[in-house]
Parts: sequence; structure tokens; C-alpha cells
Amino acid sequence: MTHRPLPATVPAAADDTLRIASVNWRYGGIDNDGSDQRWHQTVDVLGTAGPHVVLCQEFGVPQPALRQFRHVQRTANALNMEAVLGPVPPGARSALHTAILLDTRRTGWSITDTGPYTHTRFGGTQHESWCRVELNIPELPLPLLCFSVHLPARSAVDQLSQAQTLAALIAETQGLILVAGDINTYPRGGPPVTARELDNLPAHLRVTRCRQRADGDLEANYDVDDVFSRAGLLDIAARLPADHRNPPELRATGKGKARVDRAYASPELATAATGYWQVSIGSDHDGLIFDFSMAALRRILTSRAGPQGDGPITHAAG
Repeated sequence: MTHRPLPATVPAAADDTLRIASVNWRYGGIDNDGSDQRWHQTVDVLGTAGPHVVLCQEFGVPQPALRQFRHVQRTANALNMEAVLGPVPPGARSALHTAILLDTRRTGWSITDTGPYTHTRFGGTQHESWCRVELNIPELPLPLLCFSVHLPARSAVDQLSQAQTLAALIAETQGLILVAGDINTYPRGGPPVTARELDNLPAHLRVTRCRQRADGDLEANYDVDDVFSRAGLLDIAARLPADHRNPPELRATGKGKARVDRAYASPELATAATGYWQVSIGSDHDGLIFDFSMAALRRILTSRAGPQGDGPITHAAG
């Protein structure tokens, strides 16, 4: 199949639309020589697309103790957004944080909670592969909880453990749920992967993304995708019709030839999805942009509240 090039820009969001992006910045968009050309490229794409929320991975810089805060604020200021910095995922070989950028200034939405909970009370450090923000959107009867996720690349055990811990947390959470980021695993929803492609993976990815069958051939490891499915979350891009995606086919998002960058949502939110764009940014991953109809969300939530209109519903994913 000949792939069409990824779009350089994303059309302006329609009125009454919630737009969310997920971006792996690849070392914060900063090269080893200090060049920030890739950072500018990614900021330009996001500035044109105008997402209300940006879920960030690999949001770090060289000499993080000296420059991390400045880099976070510089990025937030460039996009006129508010920043919440999360932890460094377990097993990371550099100080590459998860983070979330939010357009609270123009929307009037408010942050009502963030996470994860810090473990310093017990003398430890944060061990989660994600950060979380709870948003109060006055137009909606439920809060929106966004999780920026970067699962470990080098341990299938850690990937599954982190996914299970996050899914268990979501199962106890009330609200509209969006989980997105660099999942570092294969999804069941395309593109299909062949045994030969698995054989040709870099060694460290072959260890985590594959299983060996009884006949000796390799097969893709779908454990993490299955965990999120059991938690009641839906793979948004795979669920959308092809004519609502750009490109229309499901394709790899990273250099490992897998759709490792994904977004999962609670059913109400996934049902309200109206568009998906996979875009080139200054990274070795493509950026993802999702649109959701606020009007559709209100209709869905109102209908599920019951015919008597007896107050807002609560949703516990899972």
C-alpha cells in the first residue's frame, strides 16, 4: 500500500468542539547540540491546530535540574496554556517527564485536581508512567479526566503492571476518561503486523512487544490493549470510521512500525469523537489530534441521566 503523506496542518476546530492532542516531544524537542528547531516545529503545529488539551510525553531537557522549569514555562507561554508536570516513567534512561498543557485561560475551564499522588511521605519517589488532570468544564455535567501516559519501552512486565494499576484507578474514578500517549505496545486495531516485521524489530522492542508461539514464530503482545479494553475504554482511532480519520487507514505512529501512540476513552467520550488527525511534528513519533462534539456529549450524558432528569449521572469506567 502506498501511504498518503501526513497532513501538514489540521483544519480549525468547529464550534462547540473539544480538541485534544497527544505528543511525544522526543527529548523535549531539544537536540544534543542545544538546537530547538524541533521544539519550534512541534509548537507551530500545535499552535495552528489549537488543541484545548495537550498530553505530553518525553517532555524533558538536558540538565533538567537547571532547565526543566524554564522549558515547561516557555512551552506553555508559547501556546498560551497552563502546564502540569508529571513524573518520569519507570525505567526511563533520561529525565523525560509526562506533562499536560491546558487551555484554561481562553476557555474558562478550571483544573480541580492533578496527580499522581507523591510518595515522599513514605520516603520513596513517584513510580507512575502517567500524569493526570481533572478538568471542570461548565458545559458538561461530569468532569473530564485526562491521563498522559508513557509506558516503559523495555519491560513487558512493567508495561502490564503500569497499565493494570492505571486501569484499576480508572475503575474507581467518576467522570469522562481520556487516556492517551506513547503506549509502547501493539493495539488489536491495526495496522496488521506480520511475523517478519516482528522478527525485524530492534532487539529491545522484540523482547517487549512479542510473544513466542509453540511453533517458534513470534506474535504481537496485546496485553496492554486488552487491559484498557477490560477497563471499559475504547481505542478512539480504531473505532472511528475511515472517513473521519486523516489518514483514513490506521498506520504506525513511531519508527518501530507500530501504532504505539493511541488514545482510549470512556464510552460517552468515544461516542462523541468526530475526527482524528495524525500529523508530522518535530519528533520520531507523529502527533495525534482528536475532536469531540460537545453537543453530542451533552446529549449522551443527558439521555443516560434518565427520563426524569434527576441530576447528572456518574460513570465508573470498568
